[in-house]
Amino acid sequence: MLRGPRCLYIYLFFVFLPFSFCYIRNNDNRFVYIVKSIRKGPNIKLRLTKDEKPNIDNHIIDYFKNVREHFPFFKENKSLIYFDSAATTHKPSCVIEKMSEFYKKENSNIHRGIYKLSHNATSNYEKVRETIKEYINCEENDNIIFTNGSTYGLNVVCKMMIEEIIKKEEDEIYLSYMEHHSNIIPWQEYINKEKKGKIKYVPLNKSGYINIKKLISNININTKVISICHASNVIGNIQNIEKIIKKIKNLYPHIIIIIDASQSFAHIKYDIKKMKKNKSCPDILITSGHKFCASLGTGFIFINKELSSKYKFKPLLYGSNIITNVSKYKSKFVTSLSELLETGTQNIPGILSMGISLEFFKKINCNYIYQYEMYLYDLFIYYMKKYMKNHFVQLPNLNLSYKKENINYKSHMETHPPIHIYNDEQNFTNDHNITQSKQTKSIHSEHDTFKIYTHDARKYGLKKIGILPLWSNKFSSFDLVTFLDFKNICIRAGHHCASLIHKYYLKVPDTSRISIYFYNTPQEIKYLAQQIASTSFMLNKMKNEK
Repeated sequence: MLRGPRCLYIYLFFVFLPFSFCYIRNNDNRFVYIVKSIRKGPNIKLRLTKDEKPNIDNHIIDYFKNVREHFPFFKENKSLIYFDSAATTHKPSCVIEKMSEFYKKENSNIHRGIYKLSHNATSNYEKVRETIKEYINCEENDNIIFTNGSTYGLNVVCKMMIEEIIKKEEDEIYLSYMEHHSNIIPWQEYINKEKKGKIKYVPLNKSGYINIKKLISNININTKVISICHASNVIGNIQNIEKIIKKIKNLYPHIIIIIDASQSFAHIKYDIKKMKKNKSCPDILITSGHKFCASLGTGFIFINKELSSKYKFKPLLYGSNIITNVSKYKSKFVTSLSELLETGTQNIPGILSMGISLEFFKKINCNYIYQYEMYLYDLFIYYMKKYMKNHFVQLPNLNLSYKKENINYKSHMETHPPIHIYNDEQNFTNDHNITQSKQTKSIHSEHDTFKIYTHDARKYGLKKIGILPLWSNKFSSFDLVTFLDFKNICIRAGHHCASLIHKYYLKVPDTSRISIYFYNTPQEIKYLAQQIASTSFMLNKMKNEK
């Protein structure tokens, strides 16, 4: 039997549910409604002026409706609305069938036998390496190392850098506030253990993009490693890594640049040869398979051949498959980097699923993916403003008075929490740092009780993926997510393993995160906005009545 506050929440949820829908149906325009235009992405009709609904060609909507048919999860869970793809993606039928087929017909260990079954398993396993090389268009001698995910990959790379690159206490490692804990904690722990190297943080502007000019002025001959994510798993910003890498390498070619592509890989097509030609190629790129529709517990590391030929890296784990000779007191190891870093029995069906997943992605128009996801992103903002239009929508670069607009804030609060939609179009040149107390006060007004982080950076040529964090100072992100779960909606609550961006950038302890993927639909977006509006009204009402 349910007891305590959780039971009370559930009871009040069903009591207030009819009133929240009634509120949505009967809203009016008593309060000021301000909408800044959000410019279109490539080939999308997105002229968002006032109440204009974003548009996209119908054939693109139909295209992804057909793509969705390849995902059995949605056939088995027809009433479920899933907006947590930044945590993990669903798997197409071809991936599920390949893994099942391996266990039914091909199950054998690799590199262990000369019989036909084992030989075929080894051959199929190595073909995935070639599939990845072809997909990212890298050179034959570049290294692709299979891992069980980005966390393992980042730990492997961190150990390699600390052992071979970081030699002195003054050697610098640059990270960013946007990083997942997996790209922060290994560096902290190895530095504390080895007593060499120091961590510094890449400067951001107020819209969450790296301030390239400031970064270039900060780095120096002591800077050895820069390890950053390509896209944030909290705010979704896609960094211009090619521009960043090119500028850094022109000045300091010795700096090793590591890119965490966990969130970006499913949304961006990488072309390593083109990046090398433009002198904008990372030395190392890391991603997880389950973020691009492959199995859980999979991933890979790309290591530029120039880096692997220059340094002699050691394995993270010791065991089988990496030795050429074992004596009583000493062993000799293989020189192939892929063999050296793939110790022990691998997740063979999982690795095979990565190859099948990439073959699946090859059949999808990658330009359509970005267009469609940005359409859904803008559609969500449109519906939020529509269903919560009794809100006073305050943009940070506007200075409006409640008194001038004859708004009774107290009575307004009794009907619905105001929504604050971040739209930092003018904040692309200012630095973000820990001491921005004035900015913090201006952005986080005490009147703002429900907030969404978004911006119109695309009109500046900057890109993002479909991730939106939400939070409120009237109720917790966990409360919102709990009640949305009652309505069969899946979004995530917490700091999303990225505490620093919450603490130093968003200035909140946690958020509710929406993450959009190409298998989501406009109908799901509309339902999501409706339910967030009604649920936030209910939670705010509960808070005010305490």
